[in-house]
Amino acid sequence: MTENQQKKGVILVSFEYPPRRLSNLSDIIQKLARTLITQGYNVWIVTFDDWRSGIEKNNKMTIVRIPYNVPNNISFFSNILNLKSAYQSAIASIINTHDINLIHFFEWQTLPLLIPWGEKLVQKIIVSISNIQLTRDSTFSPYNNGIMKIEQMSLKTADLIFANSDNLATKLIANYKISEEKMIVQSLTDRKIVSKISDYYTKILDDKITNE
Repeated sequence: MTENQQKKGVILVSFEYPPRRLSNLSDIIQKLARTLITQGYNVWIVTFDDWRSGIEKNNKMTIVRIPYNVPNNISFFSNILNLKSAYQSAIASIINTHDINLIHFFEWQTLPLLIPWGEKLVQKIIVSISNIQLTRDSTFSPYNNGIMKIEQMSLKTADLIFANSDNLATKLIANYKISEEKMIVQSLTDRKIVSKISDYYTKILDDKITNE
């Protein structure tokens, strides 16, 4: 790894991270963060936890757990929107004080964070997603349509999207009009997912991404 690569800064943004585990994604992100550290990256993780908040250093990475100040939400989506400003503030603080080259958003819950940033972020933006509202609940309603619109607007700002399956990638291209050129099918069950993601980091930061 070159000296320039060793100075790359990455932010991983998720709604779960150990010890908070909602799925295997939590452990995948932890393993990815540790792998990036060994490769010379500076790594920040922005997440939240129902029981703890604050900033901690762990294995040469910085974990920022935002405060959870809105306990009574009318829906899971309202919970996400209420946490949005705290997430954005934490991310902005890191961007303004450190050299960050890439931000990786995990799952649909983090997509609203890209609004209203959109294309204003100079960092490379990657999104990993395993489902969208269209696959969770395709029923026509203002609520569902609003979530779909947020997902579509956010995903269009990404430089690269990891879709969990061929079916999801097809729906994103057909229904959300996402460019096929920035779509990569990457299953969360792939045993080599961490090494493959880190390889794509190197490619995208070197402007060598191609649809493989």
